[in-house]
Amino acid sequence: MKQLFNIYYINFAKVYEIKMMLGNEVSTGKNVEHGESDKVEANLSGNLKFNLLTKSGGVEGKIQGESSGSKKVIETFEVKTTKSIVLKEILDNAKIFTGFEKLSEGELVKIDNVRLSLQNEAELRIAKFIANGSLKGFVAPNTNGLDMNNVFNSMLKDYAYKLKGKIGDKQEQLIIKIPFTFENEFESGYNVDDMTIGNVSIVGIYKGLIHPKLLKNNLEYWTEIGGHIKNVNNQDNEGFHYSDYPNLTDIDKQDSFYNEEESSVYHYVDLLAIVQNVQIMQKHD
Repeated sequence: MKQLFNIYYINFAKVYEIKMMLGNEVSTGKNVEHGESDKVEANLSGNLKFNLLTKSGGVEGKIQGESSGSKKVIETFEVKTTKSIVLKEILDNAKIFTGFEKLSEGELVKIDNVRLSLQNEAELRIAKFIANGSLKGFVAPNTNGLDMNNVFNSMLKDYAYKLKGKIGDKQEQLIIKIPFTFENEFESGYNVDDMTIGNVSIVGIYKGLIHPKLLKNNLEYWTEIGGHIKNVNNQDNEGFHYSDYPNLTDIDKQDSFYNEEESSVYHYVDLLAIVQNVQIMQKHD
């Protein structure tokens, strides 16, 4: 059965690297030649001998001729090397998920029927607010001209979307993360909200059980530090005021991942791609 899919998200650098390990050839074009030739040979020569004394004679004959013909047909096919073609080879080599107990760390796996939910939405909205240049030109008071737009953009270098996934009716859940970029990180005009509608398939490398707090990034780290700074300096009228910055200190109270108990763990998948399986009508003769 032919497998069709639509890509929501792909980490093409990771996918391409694995594809090269599977086979380091990528088709860019193909020529097909059909050759046909026919050659017929015959020799003809004649020599008549007759003996008058014996009234006997004989004939020797040799016919010689040559005919040849050839036909050459060249067909040219253009083969597009798209992300889908490269990803398909990864899918063909991935293990189909039947249960976490059957997975080992490092296995390439495809997990179907996953319903995703965004876990760091409040924090994400602030990150997008900053990434869109909303703080451009803003200089914090009493910091010798410190450009806050550059400060926060540097914090976002390792920022990521964090999503929780429920697989069908299974109790165990997975978590994934998608690196946040200042451009469009999703395919075909999709956004992160599109991936929370209906079921999707996850393609990635299984990494085992982890607690969500292990996915901390620079923005979260400096948010915690900023909270301490605010508590220490909020009475200092001459110095640094944390209130001059976007209000990040209450993010951990809003996002569910930060409220998880220490015993809460999830199956982590190092994400390669998120795809939507496409079903087509089967043609009948």
